[in-house]
Amino acid sequence: MTRLAPNVPLSAQVADQLRRRIAEGEFPVGALIPTEHELSQQLGISRNSVREAVRSLVHAGILGARAGYGTFVVAASDLAPTLARRLESDSERDVAEVRTMLEREGARFAALRATDEQRRELRRVLDERALATDGPTYVQLDRRFHELVFEASGNELLSELYRGTGGNERALTWVDSPDVVVAEVGLLEVDRAHTDLVAAIEARDPDAAAAVAERLVRLAYEHPAMNGGD
Repeated sequence: MTRLAPNVPLSAQVADQLRRRIAEGEFPVGALIPTEHELSQQLGISRNSVREAVRSLVHAGILGARAGYGTFVVAASDLAPTLARRLESDSERDVAEVRTMLEREGARFAALRATDEQRRELRRVLDERALATDGPTYVQLDRRFHELVFEASGNELLSELYRGTGGNERALTWVDSPDVVVAEVGLLEVDRAHTDLVAAIEARDPDAAAAVAERLVRLAYEHPAMNGGD
């Protein structure tokens, strides 16, 4: 751990150090960070300074906190939260176009770079997703599926940009309800595209993977529920 510097607020120094540790991969996205007590022990400072630092990173969108669970990493840098705030005022068309580019290239790289273990995990999550019957479970597994594709791409910056655009979550907001019965909402073509994407990645075919990813985003955004239909 880098030593704390004089004449700089302790909370700001702790926040900067946590940013660096997260950016360097010590705490990946989704991982819990040490508790306030553990951090205060590591740095030899009060828990109040640690608490203030953590609070600032939660406000910045880098960390998240959940009662009974702890404080965890939401983004690897300020990039994704900043981009997410920017996109709040953008049109669905603009977001869809950017997401198409990211998904296309993420899939292309995944076909080229995915490890055997990553391919197996993609297939496993795809199979679980196919069995989901309620909206929230379907959305959770779909989100994990796309995260896995970007992890397999081997490009952290691309993954961070994808998280910043909200990933596939904006396209599936209407599905994320316990009242939704997946089999009744017309997602068959979208599901087939996911199956085709895994097949292209397993075949190590980057052009096919890119084409399927582009089709997948188009299908999601052209669904009647995304355009005021039933």
